[in-house]
Amino acid sequence: MKENTKRIIHVILLFLIHIILVTGVYLKFKFSSINFEEILFLMRGGTEDSDFSAFYLALKICIPAILTLLVISYALFYDITFGKKNNKIYPFKFINKHRVVITIVYFLLSAFILSWTSGLINYVIYTNSTSNFIEKHYVDPGDRVTFNSKNKRNLIFIVSESLETTTFTKKQGGAWNYEVMPELYDLLNEDDVVTFYDNNKAQGLNMIQGTSWTTAALVANTSGLPLKIRINKNQYHSKNFMNGTYGLGDLLEDNGYHNELISSAKTNFGGLQEMFTRHGHYDIIDVKSLKDYDLSMNKSDKGKWGFNDNYLFETAKKRLEIISKNDEPFNLELVTIDTHFYDGFVGDYSETKHKEQYENAYATASRQIYDFVSYVRAQDYYKNTTIVIVGDHLSMQDDFFKKRGAKKRYVYNCIVNPGVKIENNENRVATSLDMYPTIVASIGGIIDGNKLGLGVNLFSGEKTLAEEYGVKYLNSELKKKSSFYNNVLLNDEYLKKYDVKKGSK
Repeated sequence: MKENTKRIIHVILLFLIHIILVTGVYLKFKFSSINFEEILFLMRGGTEDSDFSAFYLALKICIPAILTLLVISYALFYDITFGKKNNKIYPFKFINKHRVVITIVYFLLSAFILSWTSGLINYVIYTNSTSNFIEKHYVDPGDRVTFNSKNKRNLIFIVSESLETTTFTKKQGGAWNYEVMPELYDLLNEDDVVTFYDNNKAQGLNMIQGTSWTTAALVANTSGLPLKIRINKNQYHSKNFMNGTYGLGDLLEDNGYHNELISSAKTNFGGLQEMFTRHGHYDIIDVKSLKDYDLSMNKSDKGKWGFNDNYLFETAKKRLEIISKNDEPFNLELVTIDTHFYDGFVGDYSETKHKEQYENAYATASRQIYDFVSYVRAQDYYKNTTIVIVGDHLSMQDDFFKKRGAKKRYVYNCIVNPGVKIENNENRVATSLDMYPTIVASIGGIIDGNKLGLGVNLFSGEKTLAEEYGVKYLNSELKKKSSFYNNVLLNDEYLKKYDVKKGSK
């Protein structure tokens, strides 16, 4: 092979190596909390209609770094000729002599860095380890809940994108020197509101394995289970979404509730439409189904991912006027999106008092949610309605919080006007798994044993799994392969996708 051809091939290899290296370093500093399972889900779970601003930002930062490293490495490996007299800059003789070996070592080092920062190493280790933890602690929700047939409370369940308590002030337990979400902090201190926390009200829910992206978080909050799928082969767009589970939508449908979902983002992303159809036959309102409900929107109502949250809450008010007049109790779930990374979304209705767009997105979410709660409180149906507000997961925009010195971060939780007395809401170590039975209890459901799925009713005195075992141990067990989860909880979906024989380990 000619020397020039060898050089071209080597330069291409160096370019690929630098892509791997820079990507690994970028993930470490920008998205240190993201895990490999989440990356796989985003890659394979459907990216149609999704926002690519974070991807474009990564290109903007990474491409100059890749090219700079390529120039440096080329100068080290090869002679550089310049000037009319063909002057040469020679590389280190050792590097030139051992070019192949050094390139292989460089590739292995870069691959290791990317595997480490993306969580691939842990993913491989844990998915090849087995555990019976889920089987041992899972409580089947079937026939465990009873409602007072004469007084079933309505539920408004707001799942707010990336809503975490880190944006509270330092005095309140957060990381900011000034107020970003004053309304949502004040809400936690009102008389008809309950929030569950550890040492202070900023220490809310712990984010754990299998709950760190929207679909997984919704699964956890409504079934008491993490989302554990062989995502590399399964986009999970199926009518049999987690076929062996019995979630909040199933329970409320079987008890005569009308289930309805309004989502700012299109529900064809990540299997949300299949999830809410399979578990509770929800009426689903997103940008693609507005006409089915005699709804329309203007240009100003659009957002990055569908419609914006201002339109979401205005639509929710219109729908509440209709469904609150029906004889059946209602379960209205709202999924917001304006605080999604990168930098969120701001419109004409948004706050502008902060320097950073992401701060303004959070400030707007705080005001919008509080104003919506105030609206509901003024309605006749409020006396028999419970409002639950949770963040779906921590924000993926780690650097936004790191530069404020944030170390431990928590997910927001708030229950307005619960229909049950509380035993203890302080010094609780809880996760989104615990929200399923807690939500059921908040609308008057009586739970035999106070446990559903892997969750514990936080209104009771029962210990959560995080309290019993610690968050670190709970995470490690949930990462491992569970035959019970695959064969029983995923059920037909898992068996169909992977030709697994029933009962096989």
